[in-house]
Amino acid sequence: MHAIQVTRSARAAAAVAVAALTAGGIIAASASAAPKPKLDATRLSISNKVIAHGRHHVDAVTGVLSSDGAGLANETVALEARTDVKPRWKIVATGATGAGGAITFDVVAPKAKTQFKYVFAGDASYRASHSNVITLLPVR
Repeated sequence: MHAIQVTRSARAAAAVAVAALTAGGIIAASASAAPKPKLDATRLSISNKVIAHGRHHVDAVTGVLSSDGAGLANETVALEARTDVKPRWKIVATGATGAGGAITFDVVAPKAKTQFKYVFAGDASYRASHSNVITLLPVR
């Protein structure tokens, strides 16, 4: 075996390079392990009001999206529905909340018993939430 001779300056340069790579890896690892920001909790309500005129029956399904008691404007909320025939929830409408977090959709009276709920998917600042379920019965 032959001994390899390395100058002191080459050893020092190698040590600096190893230290830099190690520090870079530690910095990259700590950046990716940063804690996720805490999202504010949200609350979503739902109610309906029958609007009957002539032969057309419509329900105004209203709700309010809020966080810490204050309404959240310009947030996207979905109205989901399901019937006894199709028990899976399906999005039937989406819209943005208005001033004070209010949202309203006019729903034509269903032909079969139908349940509705509002769903907020959440975003970078607020956690997801959903409302209670309301049931609309067919008009007889």
